[in-house]
Amino acid sequence: MNARQIFVVVAFAFGIFSAGAAQALIEVKGGYSQFAVNPSALNSAFAAAPAITQLQALSIDVIGNVPLMPVGLGVRYEGLKRNEGAGTNGSEVDWKRTSILVNKRFIDTLVYLGPIITISVASDFKYRSTIAGVATDYKTDSQLTATVGVEAGLKLLIFRIGAEAGYLYAPMGELKTAAGTPVLDSSGQKLKFDMSGTYVRILAGFGF
Repeated sequence: MNARQIFVVVAFAFGIFSAGAAQALIEVKGGYSQFAVNPSALNSAFAAAPAITQLQALSIDVIGNVPLMPVGLGVRYEGLKRNEGAGTNGSEVDWKRTSILVNKRFIDTLVYLGPIITISVASDFKYRSTIAGVATDYKTDSQLTATVGVEAGLKLLIFRIGAEAGYLYAPMGELKTAAGTPVLDSSGQKLKFDMSGTYVRILAGFGF
């Protein structure tokens, strides 16, 4: 194959990849995340149980990119979990979060790069404390939470791979027992805590 033929093949392949990236109107991506959190009020209230300092999450994004529209709009569903154990004591978080997603790509060719924001529309947070083998379940009311981050990745025909890093803003509501009784802190006030922290996420999926 001579140099001219090689050039034609490379140009043809580049055109296919570029066209596939530009014409995609819907992206569906799955993700795995790590969150670094410090809910000090929660950890202090349940000092006998192992502290929660991080969360892992599986997520799915569905994003629409309408031609001439300045931003992408979509939905993100996340299942955030953590289970810490120390002998017969344990702490477990099970948090389901559904959010509106907005992104803006300043670079959007074979490579994409830009800010991404989520604002929660539904939040179901549960916490289980186990002391000497006895488990007690708690919950919070749904609260407004948000993330602000930067996403970057590659478009390979219909395939998408990428990463995201940012900050989760997550002040939580009053912690209550499963029966709805408020939990009090050491000063006798209703216990509130904060799950805010930084995060990183890896993503893979498809664009159609």
